[in-house]
Amino acid sequence: MDIKERLIRYEGTKEYQQTRGYYKNGKFWIYKDSENFDTIGYGHLVLSNEKDKYKNGITPLDADLLLAWDIDRTRKDVATLGLVLPSDWEDFMIIMVFQLGLSGVKKFKKMIAALKVQDWKEAIKQAKDSLWYRQTPNRLNDMVNQLQNK
Repeated sequence: MDIKERLIRYEGTKEYQQTRGYYKNGKFWIYKDSENFDTIGYGHLVLSNEKDKYKNGITPLDADLLLAWDIDRTRKDVATLGLVLPSDWEDFMIIMVFQLGLSGVKKFKKMIAALKVQDWKEAIKQAKDSLWYRQTPNRLNDMVNQLQNK
């Protein structure tokens, strides 16, 4: 499963969002995420200067394009961490930064240090020793299960 499909599953498929009322009449609508942030489509954080842009909802195509743009931006954010990672861990970090933001991920100093020396077991241990894991254990366990290097 590629990164886009994984993020759609983690952030809420169209069908799931339909059951929650976030997808109706052929469009995705702004909703509050678990941290009470305005979100649209597949986990796109709606910035204050974007609210008007999304007030009439977005089509599934728009949601796909927005997700592709978010993945590209997140990939660039991950690159700023200066890690040399195999593709499985790169995907892990993209999903992590997508969910927590770059500033949130930078707080995982021990995990980042473990990744720098390719100590996969310690990196997983540090990821799980977190509020992030306590809030989304199913997602993080699935992310770990997808890793080849562990």
